[in-house]
Amino acid sequence: MDSNLDEYIERLLSAWSKTVRKMQSEIMHHRELGLTGPQFHMLALIAKNKNCNVSYLSDKLEVKPSAITVMADRLVQSGYVERRHDDQDRRAVLLSVTELGDQVYEEARKRSRNVLKSYLSGLEPHELEVLIGVIEKLGKDEPTDDGEEA
Repeated sequence: MDSNLDEYIERLLSAWSKTVRKMQSEIMHHRELGLTGPQFHMLALIAKNKNCNVSYLSDKLEVKPSAITVMADRLVQSGYVERRHDDQDRRAVLLSVTELGDQVYEEARKRSRNVLKSYLSGLEPHELEVLIGVIEKLGKDEPTDDGEEA
């Protein structure tokens, strides 16, 4: 069974890598809207949470705060995000989406969903159920280093 599982792992890694790269480049990059993939992801987080500080974004995007500051600068320059001081702590800076940023985010989100629709439309309903079921199952519990569930 181990060698059989190894073969499945190789197939999965190959297919997953190819598929994710292909889909991600179409889903996340919205050059025509002036957004890179990371900027789109950052804009989505800010839009979802209404107000975000740099440390929250740094944690969620798994990058250093200095990288968040650079990305935020670009979003501010584009008019998609604004900075303001936190009412409770004047030292803290919060980022929020502007009206223009909200429009751009919604358009980018719509385009991303259309890309996903084009990929998923080739699957039968039962294939979609299996795919989503497997992904949900894999995402429930993270295995520990020894292969046991956490």
